[in-house]
Amino acid sequence: MKLIPKEVAIKEIMIDQYNPRFVNAKKVSQQELIEFMLESRSSKELLRSLQEDIKWVNRIVIQKIETHEKSDQINKKDDHQYVTIEGNTRLACLKSGKINDYLDETKIPILLAHKEDGESIESFNKQVRITQGIANVTVVKEWKPISKAKHLSILYEDIKGTKKPAELYKQISNELGIGVKEVRDSIIRYRIYCKISEISETIAEANWGYLEAFDKNILTRSSIGLASDTNEFLDIENTEENYSEILANIPDLINNAIRSGINTKLFRDIMHEIIKENDTSEKLNDIINDLLSDENDITLISKKKKTEVSDKDYWNKELDEILNKVSNFPNMAEWASELSGKLKSIKSKIKKHINVLES
Repeated sequence: MKLIPKEVAIKEIMIDQYNPRFVNAKKVSQQELIEFMLESRSSKELLRSLQEDIKWVNRIVIQKIETHEKSDQINKKDDHQYVTIEGNTRLACLKSGKINDYLDETKIPILLAHKEDGESIESFNKQVRITQGIANVTVVKEWKPISKAKHLSILYEDIKGTKKPAELYKQISNELGIGVKEVRDSIIRYRIYCKISEISETIAEANWGYLEAFDKNILTRSSIGLASDTNEFLDIENTEENYSEILANIPDLINNAIRSGINTKLFRDIMHEIIKENDTSEKLNDIINDLLSDENDITLISKKKKTEVSDKDYWNKELDEILNKVSNFPNMAEWASELSGKLKSIKSKIKKHINVLES
């Protein structure tokens, strides 16, 4: 794939309705997509910024509609010749009619993704997805966690073959410049998310973190029918195990925890203990049914769990997580400098604690 700088009229470019940020792709109109994309606070801030001044440092990346992998399903109009790869939100702002001097006929500088001679369409599509991944998965930008996980899963499926999962996670990690753990965890969690959606309610975006209770380790994954060697689901519909019923009950379990004021970390720890103590899917399913019928109140398990954890163990675990988060802070992101004040505050408080401990 080659990126060619060009100038193209705004009216000729479509927002990509199949972009991973739209988790459930629908055949909606371009106007509906524009309105949807400009609802968020970050999009409104971008629009205000573009109304002040536009600098084409980072160009919108587009491709010809006929090279899109779903070209036959795209809901296009006569003027449309291109579809975005990266820059859907900026395009939505430009198409909103709220930026002076930017009309449908206005030409803007773009980068056109061109399929090179001898390059297969499969290789071209893979390069398109890597381009999207670098822009939207590597840094905290436009895509929400489920969209990022979906995109990583697509990249995984692109290269899945004879290699072991660990090698595939490593390859994606190297291509995007993000941690192997983030790649692995996101792909496994998205697989669980999709399986639950197939047989029960779809987990809400706000509740995505609660799925950590089931993707944490081999034990928790195997409890819902994920094979330890491939991280793929077994044929759970045609087995005597209770995997399908357990998965179907997960949305209700999460709702139960939320109503009880239990956060994602405590829910993860509670479920890990329950799974460890109930070593068959039949036993686990019975316990879950008890929890959902109030015979075994999850809040009581929560209180018991809290008393089992000493203050030292609690803070040891909390500090490990804080260290991990700070270590992965994206210093190179455009917005990173805006948060330097918070980092300085953290540094100041840590310095005070260390002074007390060392005095």
